Formats: sequence, structure tokens, C-alpha cells
Amino acid sequence: MRHFCRSISLLILLFFSNFIYSQELNNNHFSNDKYYQTCLLWGFLKYHHPKVSDGEFNWDSVCIDLIEQVEKTNNQQELDDILLKFIAQYPYKKQKTNKEAENYFYKNEDYKWINDEKFAAEIKNALNEIKDNSKPNDFYAKINTIGRQLDFKNEKGFASFDPQIKSHRLLFLFNFWNAINYWNVNKYLFDDNWLTILPQFTNDFIKCTSSLDFEIVKSRLISSLNDSHSFYLSKEISDKLFKFRPAFLVKNVNDSLFVQYIPNKDLAEKDGVEIGDVIFKINNDDIKSLIEKRLKPLFSSSNSNFLKRWSHYLLWNQTDSLNVSILKRDGKIIKKRIQLYEQIKDSLAEGVSTYPTEKYKKIDSVVGYINLGYITKSELENAFDLFKDMKGLIIDLRNYPKNINEQDVAKFLYPKKKEFIKILFPLKNKPSLCEYDGKGTIDFIKDPFLAGSANDNYYKGKVILLVDSKTQSKAEYIGMAIQGAPNCITIGEQTAGSVMNVVEYTMSDFTKIYFTGLGAFYPDGTEVQRKGLKIDFQVRLNAKNIDFDLYIKKATNLIEN
Repeated sequence: MRHFCRSISLLILLFFSNFIYSQELNNNHFSNDKYYQTCLLWGFLKYHHPKVSDGEFNWDSVCIDLIEQVEKTNNQQELDDILLKFIAQYPYKKQKTNKEAENYFYKNEDYKWINDEKFAAEIKNALNEIKDNSKPNDFYAKINTIGRQLDFKNEKGFASFDPQIKSHRLLFLFNFWNAINYWNVNKYLFDDNWLTILPQFTNDFIKCTSSLDFEIVKSRLISSLNDSHSFYLSKEISDKLFKFRPAFLVKNVNDSLFVQYIPNKDLAEKDGVEIGDVIFKINNDDIKSLIEKRLKPLFSSSNSNFLKRWSHYLLWNQTDSLNVSILKRDGKIIKKRIQLYEQIKDSLAEGVSTYPTEKYKKIDSVVGYINLGYITKSELENAFDLFKDMKGLIIDLRNYPKNINEQDVAKFLYPKKKEFIKILFPLKNKPSLCEYDGKGTIDFIKDPFLAGSANDNYYKGKVILLVDSKTQSKAEYIGMAIQGAPNCITIGEQTAGSVMNVVEYTMSDFTKIYFTGLGAFYPDGTEVQRKGLKIDFQVRLNAKNIDFDLYIKKATNLIEN
């Protein structure tokens, strides 16, 4: 009997222990979920409610007050009561909304959360009514008349922002997450569903208490944009995670680090490092896996090839030395610990150039070469006049053209005016909706998405376009125009995949972040954002027997054969 009673007591104890543990789990889940729901509702009103979206209220301060009220709730019922009262403070007059057009683009639109969330039925009804029966204003997200570009000029940061205060960190997340959710036209291309990642980031912003933790979580959030225009590295992360650097600079060549430049030869000689050495492991990890582990979470990039541009950060560290495996120029493999330094003073510098610097030149009697990174408009005209009768022309776009635009090149390459790009625009006062194949606002003067003109004397030889990860933004835009030429062949590596204009957004902590503001497509509908330019022939350098003239040699061969 005593044994039976002891067993019953144990079962009761286990039952109550599991019950208490289950309650703790539910409470912990709700403590994050209530902020997640608040973010969705507050951000929805910011961009959809007629008066709120008109800037009538100090919406950041309203957010802080709301978070402090939500902080005190212990269950969904209490949260619903607060959110219902909150919505009721902002009445509005119902309005008829505009009809949708045939070329509207819906892939970024996602309002299922309104009905899927745990909100009370009254909250769901109120949000759906606002969505379906109101006309938002554009105080927080304006579409400029000329160019139809996004403008967040009224996002000026939160004056007293303090990352040590939880409500301020959540304000930071709420502002940025909602701006991207409703106004980033390329959101549908993100690796992770933007709505799905919100609960995890809500939890992360709640938990991060140190300024470094805050900067790391912030960088991870920005990295989630998968946009090469959004590269961001805060001073605190740089000072603490990348404090020490080696006495040499490297270039990623097929997931190995080629030693390209040595600012201080004396320091490099102490480690036995020379130009042409290849580092293929760091602390026993290969370069490719280190990029995924160390760089991808912190540095936004449209694709993996662009991310490799920041591979030198793999050798920058919190400590003053690293273990590396090096393939020497004579074929020997050595493992050693190299020294890292806070500052490197240039002394006896040496290096190898990876890109040509000539503006234009003859490769041989039948092949011409033009470097768009250096050439001017007038020099471009001279070059085409010089090369007009040649068999082929190499156009180097592994750079950023500073002095020319797409029309300057296309007028020599096109027999007639033609479309070379289709654009995805955000729509004024229509959060989440975009217009595919939209037209610019100055079409009556000149259509910016047509290139060339009627020209019987256009260049009729082969055109070989050279591209790689340095081909970005304006360079990709010009590249698309060049690819519209009748005889163009593109060779090289995947480009940056961030084609159009840059939008500036000021975060709550006054950090300025950038992202690509429009979507870009080839005339056949193929996306260019993230993917980069179409490539006909891949060119891959070999780190062991590197030849930086390989691009030119491949292009020349295609022309001559």
C-alpha cells in the first residue's frame, strides 16, 4: 500500500511538473509572439491607414508606447484588448479604391497573415476593412514623379534611440521590416520568406543586450535582403570582429585566396608569404565553407559570386594570428601561423594587376579592345572609328563606367532603336503592389528603356562583352544594353545581380542602408536581379596557374575562330 501511494505521489508530481513546464513554454512563446503580432499590426497601419500614412502622428513614439503596453500582457486575450483599443484610436472614412490593372505584379503581396494570425475576429475585420476600403498616403514612402523611384526622406531615425532599451530595438525592427515588406519590389526573390523570418528576428532583437550583439543581429537582418547594393559593415563589428589583418591582400580565385598585393614586404617576409601564394585553408576550414559561415550572415549579397569579393575578411580576425595552409608558387604545401596587425604601414609595396587600365587599344590587326571603366564619351567615339572595319571588338565591363551611359555605346552597336530592358516599379500609394513592364514618367521626351537609333553604319563585327562580379548596378544596366546588339557574346563570371537604382533608408538608430529600388528583366522576361547578366561562356581563373589575361585570350579566340 505504501508503495502504491508513493507511485501515485510520483505521478502527481510528474503531472504538475509537466504542466508547469508546458505553461512556461507557452508563456515564453507568447512573450515573443505578442511583439511579432504588434509589429504586423503597427506596420500595417503605418502604410495603409489614411491618416497614419499621411504622417499625422509621431508613429515612432506611438510604437514605443504601444510596446510598453504590450509588455504587460500575459495572454492573447489581454493582447487583443490592447490592440483593439489601439486601432479604435485611429478612425477613418471608407473610400473606394482604384481598380487593379492588367500589368500589376502580385508576387510581393501577402496579407494572409491578417486571417492566419491569432488576432481576435474584431481585429481581423478591422484590418481587412482598412485594406479594402482606404486610400493610403505617401508620407513614409513616396514615389518620386521623375524616375518613379522610392523616397524615404521622412524616415529620419528615432532621436533618443538607445540599443540598450528593448522597446527601441523592437522599434528598429518594426520600422525596417515593414518598410521592406511593403516597398521592396525584389522581396519575392529573397532566400527566406520575409514574413517567416520575422518571429526569429523578433526573438533575436529582444535577446541582444550588448551593442555588439545588436550590431550583429542588425547585420543579419540587412543580409537577409540578398542584395549586393546592401553591403553593410558597422564600425563596431569591424573594430571587434575584424580588428587584425594580414600584411598582404588577397583575391578569391575559385574558392582559394590568391596573394595579389603586399603593402608591407618586410612584414610579409616574416611570415614567408609572397605574391602568387595561394591560401586554401584557414584554421583547417576550407575557404568556401568559411564564406558561408562567417561572411554570408553578415554581408548582404545577391549571389554567392559577389559575396566572394569580400573574402579578404576571412583573414581579418579578433586575434593577432591565424593558422593557414598555403600552396607555394613552387608547388609545395606549408602549414603555418601568420601574424595579423591592427595597422599596416606601406613599405616596399608590390603586387600584380588583375585588370587592364588602357582606355582602348588594338589587340592585333583584327581585334580591338575598349575599357568602359576609363573611357570617356569622346574617346569612345574615337575608338569605334578606329575599330569600325575590324573583325571583332572586346568590350570590357569588369568595372564601373564613370563617364558614359548605355546610349553612348548602343548608338554604335544597334541598327535601330529597340527595347533592352523591362522594369518592375513600386506603385504610388499601393503598398506591396508593383507594376511590371512599367514606363518612365518622361516617356514623352525619351523612353529610357529603349537604346540605339536607326543606323546603317552600326558596328557589324563580333562584339565580345567581358563581365565578372565587379560588373554591378550601372555596369549591369549598360551591359544589358550592349547585349541587345545583334552580334554580342558575353563571357566571364556571374555579375553582382543588383541592376537598378539605389534607395536610401535611414534606420531608427540613424544607420543609412541601401537597397535596389526597381526590378530588372530582359525583354523576354528573364530576371536579372540576383541572377546577374546572361553569360554565354564561363571563364574561370585557376589559382594555381593563374592567368589574368585569360578573359582577353578567350575573347580573342572567339573572334578569330
